[in-house]
Amino acid sequence: MKILFVVQAIDYIDPVGIMQISALARGRGHSTHLGVLTRESIIEKIRNLKPDMVAYGGSTGEHKYYVEANKRIKSEFPDMFTLMGGPHATFCPEVIEQSSLDAICIGEGDEAFPELLSRMERGEDISTIKNIATRNGKTSGIRDLYQDLDSLPFPDRDLFYQTTELGRWPLKSFMASRGCPYSCTYCFNHVFRKLYHGKGKIIRRHSVDYVIEEVLAIKRRYPLQFVKFYDDIFTYEVDDWLEDFARKYRTRIGLPFHCLTRADLMTEDMAKVLKEAGCRSISMSIEAGNEHYRDDLLKRGMSEEQIVKAFHVCRKYGINTFSNNILALPYSTIKNDIETLDLNIKARVSFAEFPIFHPYPKTELGDFCIEKGIYKPDYGGLHMSYMNKSPLSCFTEKEKDIQRNLSTLGLLVIWFPRSRNLVVNHLIYWRHNKLFFLTYYVLKIYLNKTRVYPMKLGFRGFWRALRKSLKLESFKKTDEEALAKSQRA
Repeated sequence: MKILFVVQAIDYIDPVGIMQISALARGRGHSTHLGVLTRESIIEKIRNLKPDMVAYGGSTGEHKYYVEANKRIKSEFPDMFTLMGGPHATFCPEVIEQSSLDAICIGEGDEAFPELLSRMERGEDISTIKNIATRNGKTSGIRDLYQDLDSLPFPDRDLFYQTTELGRWPLKSFMASRGCPYSCTYCFNHVFRKLYHGKGKIIRRHSVDYVIEEVLAIKRRYPLQFVKFYDDIFTYEVDDWLEDFARKYRTRIGLPFHCLTRADLMTEDMAKVLKEAGCRSISMSIEAGNEHYRDDLLKRGMSEEQIVKAFHVCRKYGINTFSNNILALPYSTIKNDIETLDLNIKARVSFAEFPIFHPYPKTELGDFCIEKGIYKPDYGGLHMSYMNKSPLSCFTEKEKDIQRNLSTLGLLVIWFPRSRNLVVNHLIYWRHNKLFFLTYYVLKIYLNKTRVYPMKLGFRGFWRALRKSLKLESFKKTDEEALAKSQRA
């Protein structure tokens, strides 16, 4: 069979999920192809390629572009089989009844997708495939989680690398594990664990040798200066796996890398091992400076002391830090958001993002917003990016503008803490303007290049990255109504 995978746009992070599914399909003799909605006419692509299936994988907010594209595809090719997987289809399965999709994949598709292809090729019934839901409402439940990750083929990176700029981009993304044991209320992971309760270990890890060989395979074929591991938690402790990884990565790969962990897991021993392995930067989420919001509302379960100590330990060992935060939490105040900014200053983070809270479907905090009546479920109206205005009704429009200004100018304060009083006492109350965006954009480019992902791009590479990132950041900071108007125009 011939499968066309469709994505909205090309970001800087490898879409490993689609790459993995493509590898599984190709391993069974099927051919896979890529379409990018923002770059080409998907109708012309289908007319020329004549695929047997069009498949999407999207998160909430992003999904609406695929629903709309699918409507156009179905009007032109009514017999084309279309499928959506990813977080939105998993946690909001009613999307199949709200769209023209033929089927959705719920949860992980490592076994379900190849089975779907085989049955379709043989003309057999697909409604009894576990993890696949069809338009008639039938579903046969969820199969056990795939445990032996090393038995999976390497992700099919050629699908993207040979047709987009991701191939020449010197940063490549990898995943060494799957799953997260924590119950942060804003995140999908606690919902995912409920979905798969009793169906196998949630936390699964590739062997060190698998990870090393995967990185080496890419290093041999494509430009590679910097490696990003974007597992939810790359390391929980200094265990045999991490020590083995540190030795082999240092000697066989020898490139700087970035990874994610939690502040309450970070120790001096961990920082030392990661640094020796080649870790140049690390992400740890702070989320909220106010203890009540951080622990009672978000269920982060870590103290301010733990947070500050973790970031200072990384600084001691020369590891730059990237903190994630959430502004505009339900019923929070501007003062609470400033507390978050101040905790980042106290922790002396190297780089930080300050996105606005969005209530994603089925998450505990999302359900809380619906129950309190401060959010009417309209996931098609959510922005694809959470670097935008709050969708909650508990804030005034004035407060939403202030929140967005703080989100935009927070990075300035991180880079130059002496600007803190000017920003929080004056600038965030001004009308949002292009100068604020430009300040954010220039600082993000500079700090990413010097602190988070230091790479040598050359003049042409830097110029290409500059143009692409400007388009991406402009999209993230443009509100949904303005985007809709520009698309209609």
